[in-house]
Amino acid sequence: VSQSRYHEHYGYWAMFFGALIEGETFLLAGGIAAKHGLLHLPGLIGMAILGAYLHDNFFFFLGRIAGRRLLALSHRWQEAARKSERLFNQYGIWLVASCRYFYGLRTIIPTVIGMSNMSTPLFLIFSGLGAIVWSITFILGGYFFGMLLDTLLIHIHGNELTAMIIALLLLGALITVYVVWYRDWE
Repeated sequence: VSQSRYHEHYGYWAMFFGALIEGETFLLAGGIAAKHGLLHLPGLIGMAILGAYLHDNFFFFLGRIAGRRLLALSHRWQEAARKSERLFNQYGIWLVASCRYFYGLRTIIPTVIGMSNMSTPLFLIFSGLGAIVWSITFILGGYFFGMLLDTLLIHIHGNELTAMIIALLLLGALITVYVVWYRDWE
């Protein structure tokens, strides 16, 4: 594969594997690549949906087959399973559709749900809806971030120091929000 076609050849597979291993970063980067014409948006979204859907369903069926035995192997997994079970009892099918947004729990949530009495067809439907919404959210987020970045780069010329200070402040705010939010899930 020539250097110029590298992204076309591997970009869609990278999106599939990125979604399969839970990588929002891959989806955001894919959206930016689509904005710059390197990859096609519908193909990226399709591959991300497929990867996310396979991930969630793999862990759902793993939970059905061997969930209790797997949880017995690790105290940390048992803690995460208890959190996931509380969330499932509270939100039911809506947790299935939104579990991809629960960083740190999105592998254990489908496993715990697989151990529950939820019907397989119901899980498959809401897991699919969740994969679609999650994939579109992050890929379009990357796409629109790419648009914003292009606009900012045009207007930033001559104001690099101000832009860097604003970027560092925003990064600090994001890290603070993440730390506070993540602590609530522990």
